[in-house]
Order: sequence, then C-alpha cells, then structure tokens
Amino acid sequence: MNLKSLARPFTLAVACLFAANAAAAQQPPAGCKPPAVPSSTAPNIFTPEQEMNLGDAVAEHLQRDFRVVEDDALTEHLRRVGASIIRHVPDTGLRFRFFLIDLPEADAFTIPGGRIYISRKLVALAQSEDELAGVVAHEIGHGVARQIPGEMTGQLRRVLGVTSVGDRRDIFEKYNQLVENARQAGGASSEHKHQGEADLIGLYAMALAGYDPQGQHTFWERLTETRGKTGGWFSDLFGTTRPESKRLREMLKSLETLPPSCRGARASASAEEFRRWQTAVVAYSPGALRREAVRGLLQKTRLEPPLRGDVRHLKFSPDGRHLVAQDDSGVNVLSRDPFKLLFRIETPEAFPAQFTPDSQAVIFHTPGLRVETWGVAEQKLKEARELFIREGCMQTELAPDGKSLACLEWDADLTLVDVGTGAQIFQKKNFFKADLFDLFRLIALASGVREGRAARLDFDMINMGFSPDGRYFAAGDRALVQGITGFGTESAAVAFDTTARAPVQMRGQLKKLVSSSFAFVAPDRVAGVHPEDNKKSGVVTFPAGEEVMQMPLRGNLSPATRPDSVIIRPFGSGYASGVLDLTTKKTLVANKLSALDAHGDVFAAEGVSGNLALMRAEKMEVLGRVTLPRNTLGLLHAAAVSPDFRWLAVSERSRGAVWDLTKGERVMHVRGFRGAHFGADNLLYADFPKHGNEERTVARVNPATRAAAAGAELGQAGRVAGLTASQHGPYLLHRQTSGPFGKRAGSGRKDEKNPRVEIADATTATVLWSKEFMFEEPEIWAAGEEGTLVLAWAVAARAVKEEAKQDPALGGRLAAMREKEGDYFLQVLDARTGKTLGKLLIETGKGSFHVRDVFAAGDWVIVTDSQNRVLVYALSTGEPRGRVFGDRAAVAPRTGLFVVENERGQLSLYDLATMNRREQFNFPTAVALARFSADGRRLFVLTADQTAYVLDVATAAAAKE
Repeated sequence: MNLKSLARPFTLAVACLFAANAAAAQQPPAGCKPPAVPSSTAPNIFTPEQEMNLGDAVAEHLQRDFRVVEDDALTEHLRRVGASIIRHVPDTGLRFRFFLIDLPEADAFTIPGGRIYISRKLVALAQSEDELAGVVAHEIGHGVARQIPGEMTGQLRRVLGVTSVGDRRDIFEKYNQLVENARQAGGASSEHKHQGEADLIGLYAMALAGYDPQGQHTFWERLTETRGKTGGWFSDLFGTTRPESKRLREMLKSLETLPPSCRGARASASAEEFRRWQTAVVAYSPGALRREAVRGLLQKTRLEPPLRGDVRHLKFSPDGRHLVAQDDSGVNVLSRDPFKLLFRIETPEAFPAQFTPDSQAVIFHTPGLRVETWGVAEQKLKEARELFIREGCMQTELAPDGKSLACLEWDADLTLVDVGTGAQIFQKKNFFKADLFDLFRLIALASGVREGRAARLDFDMINMGFSPDGRYFAAGDRALVQGITGFGTESAAVAFDTTARAPVQMRGQLKKLVSSSFAFVAPDRVAGVHPEDNKKSGVVTFPAGEEVMQMPLRGNLSPATRPDSVIIRPFGSGYASGVLDLTTKKTLVANKLSALDAHGDVFAAEGVSGNLALMRAEKMEVLGRVTLPRNTLGLLHAAAVSPDFRWLAVSERSRGAVWDLTKGERVMHVRGFRGAHFGADNLLYADFPKHGNEERTVARVNPATRAAAAGAELGQAGRVAGLTASQHGPYLLHRQTSGPFGKRAGSGRKDEKNPRVEIADATTATVLWSKEFMFEEPEIWAAGEEGTLVLAWAVAARAVKEEAKQDPALGGRLAAMREKEGDYFLQVLDARTGKTLGKLLIETGKGSFHVRDVFAAGDWVIVTDSQNRVLVYALSTGEPRGRVFGDRAAVAPRTGLFVVENERGQLSLYDLATMNRREQFNFPTAVALARFSADGRRLFVLTADQTAYVLDVATAAAAKE
C-alpha cells in the first residue's frame, strides 16, 4: 500500500534570483536548425503583458509558503546560466525571471509570465552545471512555447465560459473564479506532449549555449530513478512502461538527431567553480525574512525579558563536556564547565540534535532531509547536505556519526542512505504494515493537508534507532492483524551493519524487543519493552540477543547519554520523564517536564522559569544555571493586547508573560494559559488549566499591581460535566457532544441528549445563553473580541433544510444554487445574546476549497479558505464583496480597513469597500498577532522575534489616496 496517497507534506518556498527581458534570439550557426516553437491549435487569449499579470496572480496564490533568498552574490551563478540559454530561444515578449526555492523535494516548475522556480535541493542533486542547465532550459522551453496560458485559456472557457480577459484586476478576478471551481477544471490532458516539447526546445537551447546536452537525460535518470530503462514496444503494448522511462526514451532520440553544428562553444563554468557555488547554495542559511519597512510607526517595543519557549530536547556530548538544549526555534550549544552558552543555531524545523561520537560536532536533520554538521570548537557550520529520496519520508532517523540516515518512505519501504553520497545502502521493501489505528492517523493527516494545515508527522509509525557509535541500525514494527478469532499482533524487525554494509541477523528476544519500544544503551546492548509480556522486558546483547538482565519496563524508551541508562516517557505517576539506571535498576532522576538527560551522576533539566539547570542527582545539588537566549515565538496558545495597547499577554505551552509596552518591561511571568482577554478596565482574564492541586480557572490579573485572583473553577472538562470549555476573548464557549465520533442530533435514542452550545461571561462564568441542536451539530468559530459566533453546516444538512422552511428568503437562495456539494451555510450570532445577526451561503465549486477559519466583525464576514485566500462577505446581504490571497486577517469595521499576511512577515492593508491594497508593511520575522484599535486608526502587530509595533494605519492609508 502506498501511504503517500493518504498524506504527504507539501510546501513551497521561493527566492528571487534573476529577472531579464528575453532579447531576440541569436542566429544559430549554419547547418543547425532548432525546432520551431510549436503553434498550438488551442487558442491563447493572453497577450504577453496579460500573461505576466496572470503569473502575478498565480504567484500570490502560492507565495504563503515561499521563502525568498535575497543574496545577489549567491544568485549570480544561476543568473548567468539562465541568461546564456535565453539568448538562444525566440523572443516571446515575456520577462523571464528565475527563483531559487526551498522545497523538501528536488523540483523545478514554471508558472505563467516566464516565472521559473528551481529548488535548492535540485541544485544539490545536480552533478554538474550541464545538468542544472538541462533543467533550466526545459523550464524555459515551457515558457517559450507558452503552454501554461494555453491550458489556462482552455480551462477558463470550459469551466467559466470566458473567452477573453481584460486588465490586471479582471485577470485576478477570473483566476480566483477558476480557483473556486478547481474541481471542475480537471488536469492538463496534453501534459506528456508539453513535456516533450519543452525537452526538445531546451535541448537545442542548452547545446547552443555551450552546455553538454547529455546533462538533460543524465539528470532525469537520477531524479526519476529510471536506471537507463526506456521501455520498448512490448512493455508499451502491455502498459507497463513508466511515463518517466518513455520520456527518457524521447530525450535520447532527440539527442541522437541533434546536429553537431548545434553545439556551441563551451561557455559554462569549470567543475570546481560549480561545486563551490553548489556548496554555497546548500550551506546558505537566511537570516531575517526581509528588511523592516513600516510606514506610520508610532511605537516599537522589544519584549524584555522575552518569553522563553519550552526546551523540548536535551543531550550531553559523549564526553560530558557539552550539552545541547533545543527549543521550537533553534539549538543552544553549552559548555558544562563553566556552565554557559557557547552559541545558538536558528533552525525551527530540526529534529532532535545530537553530538557525534567524538563529541566534536553537533548534527541534526530536518523533515526536508537537510543534514547539518556544526563544529563545537569552531562554533559554525562545517557541512550541510541536501539528501534526495524520491518517495519522501514519513519518519526518519539520523545516525549519531551523521554518516547514515534511515527513512520510512511513504510507500512503506524502509531505506538507509549514505549521507555523504546520497546513495542507497539498504532497503527493506514493504516493511511497514499499517494497522487500523495508523490508518486513522494518516487519514486525519491527509485531511489536514487538504485543509491547508501543516503536514509534519508528530508521531512515530515504527521503532528505529542507531547504536551510539552509528555502526548498527535496528528497526521494528508491530501491527494489529485480524485473524479468525479477532485481532492479534504481527512483528517485523530488521538490523543492518553500516560499517560492513550488510544485514545483521538478530537472535533470541531481540526481534520482539525491537518491534516494541527500544533503545541502544551501549554499542552492543539494547533495552526494550517486551510487546507481549512486560515482565520479560529488559536488556539483551546486540545482535546475539543474549539476556543481560530482565526487568519490567513500560513507556517510550530513548537512550540517555549516561551508559546503561534509558530515558522513559512518561515516567510513573505525575512525571513526564525519568532516567533509569539499568545496572542498579534504580531511578536516577524524574522530571515534571519531558526534556531530560544525564551524564554520570549529573543531569540537565529545565526549570519552571525557563532557566536551564545542571544538577548532581544524588543530593539534588545545583551546579549551575543558565538563562537561554531569546528565541522566536512558536505556536501561541493565547495572546491578547489591552484596548489602549499598553499591556500585552502571551502564552506558549507551559509559560506565559505580561508586558508593559509603554516601559518595555515584563511585569509578570506566569504558567501557560489557554485563553486571554483584557477588559475595558485593563484587567487580564486568562484561562489557566489544571495544575497540580489547582483547578482550572479563568483568573483575574491586574498587571499594574501584579496581583492575581482565581475566578470560578471550570473543572478540567468544563463548567458542567459533558461540556468542553474554551475561552474566546470575554466569553467562554461550552460545547457538548456525544460519543468519541460525535453524535448525529435527533437520533431518537432516549439515553442521549442533543448536542448544545452554551456561552458564558469569562469574567464571571455567568451563563448568558444556550442553544440546542435538534439535527446535525455545526462547526463553530468564536470571535470573542469581535463579539460574534459563527455556526456552519453543509448545505445538504437536514438542519439547513429545516432552517430554510422557516426562512423563505434563505429557501429561495438555496434553490437558486447550481451545485450544493461542498457548500456551506453560515449563521452569525451575537456572542452576548445569541441573537441571529445574519445568514449567508458559501459556494465552493463542488468542494474546490474548504473553510479553514471564519469570523464576523460589524457587517463583514471574513473567511480564510484552504486555497490561501481571505474571502470577504457583506453580512447584511450575504453577498461576496471580494477576495485576496493570504491568511491571518484582522478587520477594523469603523474605518473599513483590513490586513492580511501572505508572505511571512508581510502584512498588506486593504480597503474593504474597494478591495484595493492601500499599504504594505514588511517585518523581519513572521506576524504572530495583528489587531486594530477600537476606532480602527491604529494597528498593533506582534512579530515572532518578540517585537511589538503600533502603526498609524489611518495616516498610512490616507497617504495612498
């Protein structure tokens, strides 16, 4: 089974490299006749200028996840490659531009208007400049043939009945309409033909530019792993020839017919120069997203002291002299004696970092298969590698020596690759057998991908690990299988010697332990949890499987740096982690937080305040404390700013803080909260979850006096049994559902109650109103600060049909809808009274997009969809008013302004009445919070680097009039 079809991460990031107008092509030498650009029989309604406007629309649609590399010195090499090839293609009137992008895949693609994107991983995979030129030339071929606007012309005519386009605004409008009907657009039927045309145009252009034309097919073979297989009439007859092999066959045929006179004088860089540039591209580590540029700045405050994010991973070096402490945004490297910070590596996507066996370097890898090695003494990056695995990985593990990487591919194969060369050194086909629980998790993940959410796996599908010296690798999988009498277990386990490059035979109980939770506790010993009998857990030799000791073990095991010890998570009752000495069978230390490691009798753990502590276990003696440096904000669990923009409250997972922005100082440091609201009295009301003996409560905090008082207890499950509670600004939303999968209301069962929603005042916990759902339960979005609640149903729901019976106007609008598949009915309520403020219908073109978020403010309903768009509706009429690309919208109804973040760190200010962009604000890091003042004349922005801005948007908007 190919699990990639269920879920696969998809991200796009882009960096501007080169822009040049295509000049008239140089005349080819005598005897060389490049192929004529094919004249498509399909119409193309776009002029070159209109096509470039179309390209701008497509780029805005995609650019939410773009990452720009703005380094002219780095991009000069690619600029030269593109320019040399463009000179040998016909003039199209387009302005060709080349972009270097950070994709987790080796990929290149073209969008209308001559925009060509090349991933850094593709640059890393190329073995020569000739191979890179082959890719660039192919993409230029797509642009020269103007294939994409031709396809778009067909889709516009087929889906929308559009046969002409006008100015830039009209093109953006029609492109949005196409996005809204994407499911009806279908795929490009002439995709294979288009690839062949682009290959042929590119082959001649790269050859005339002086590049070796063989670079085109050699790169294709390696990228697609065709291994020279081109298929033939027999495999074609039975349909077994891969499309990639057919394309390789056509490439080779074209190469055979390429006249010698079409090969220009060698003009490419030397192999050494290309390698230097390639290394620089791979090693490039961008700093800030962009330069700060904000008009109308009234106030800028750097939060001091900053809010420290949770340390999620701790690891000593094997010699015990150093330590890594990793949070959500980076890796801190510290010395043990003296206990102090040495340097920090900004790497928000990295998996847990570790030291090499010689303790001289720190290594880590990312979900995109980027491997970095940092010298401890040098305090800088020594080497970066971009690995390429065609099917991608759902789970990975990096060897401690950084020489091997294990990948559980999306097609269920288990693969080991050599990090230095990228070569495959071992593979076990169909190793992973998904049980029902795995399938449910993957389906949920796939749903997240469709909804536009992040798609990184936060759970392990199998158990796998390397020995401390990196020599041995072992992996196990235990799946549920259905037999005649019900469900049983089936185990699979493999081991490999990376030094001998040979599989290893595991004996004794080793296979069973590896199929469950296990950890290498020494180069030749494994501790593991027995999957069938906990009493048979313990330590065995590797790979012989001889029993060293037997003892009950539970939980998830990971290796501690201290030999013959393991870290167990969770650990007993009330502890997130603990270090167990397997020799003495005694606990060295237990910790309330998950991050923990030990070396000898010394352990490292994070304190409640965020300080990192080094302690001697026996006497719990503190050997040193370190305050870790400022980190960028991770996922915010709650954030609020007071109406006068004086006070700011922010919470991550376990810690929160309140700052006085007029003085630029932190006035309170508290445990994490899950909701926040500043009242008109500037008191903070925050939802603090249960902690120890303290029950969950919405506490009242006075930041001016630094006093706090507990409010009404909510209970862990909510105010009333069966109700889940969440704070949204000044309101508490209590929601009741039935059963683990939810309940269909109106089922008629006497022992079930219909789902209902209850709204309470967060400051007093007084219930304001409640509503019971007789039919299907809606999806609910609460916008407490705007004072609204939005309920959403599928238009085919019985609840909507019953509503239409009571509302003839709604019934008429429903009857007039052409298609109802995937469409929504929204009901907007006043959060304080429960009174209906308005109703509207959202048509999605048979589910071409999904609603990800929605809120109402004044007469405006703002919808964020899965196509990276913000849709604006008028609540009074239910009519759509416009749409822009982006996310994280905030609205000021009084001034008719709203802001949207598209590229990270870039806020665009729009006019609600005209949907015209009035201003653009650029920040060095991503936006964490944006909120207008009550009068709509000022905008508060909190960025991920913990900097608060107050902007005069009324003046900034007026300046654009």
